[in-house]
Amino acid sequence: MHMYKPLVTIENWAVVQSAGLQSYQELQPGYRLTGYVFGHANLPNTKVICTSPILNVDLSQRLVETINTMYQLGEPDNAYKSWEHKRKAEEAA
Repeated sequence: MHMYKPLVTIENWAVVQSAGLQSYQELQPGYRLTGYVFGHANLPNTKVICTSPILNVDLSQRLVETINTMYQLGEPDNAYKSWEHKRKAEEAA
C-alpha cells in the first residue's frame, strides 16, 4: 500500500553519510540528502536540511524517496559536483 508522500524540491544538494558527517557519498539508499528545500509543508523555503535515510533513487525522474518525503532533485552543490566528477574519473582510470 502506497502512502501519499509530499513532493519537495531540493536545490544545492549533496549526499552525506549523516547530519554530523559531512563527507560526500554516492547518491544511493542508506545515505542522506542535504540541501535547500522548497515547497515543504513544515519547513520554510531555503532552509538547509538533512533528510532521513534515502530509501529509493530514481535518476530517470530525478526523484529521491525517504521515509516521509519524495525529493525532486534540482541542481547539486558545486563542491559535490566536483567531488562526484573526480570520483568518476578515478573509477574510470
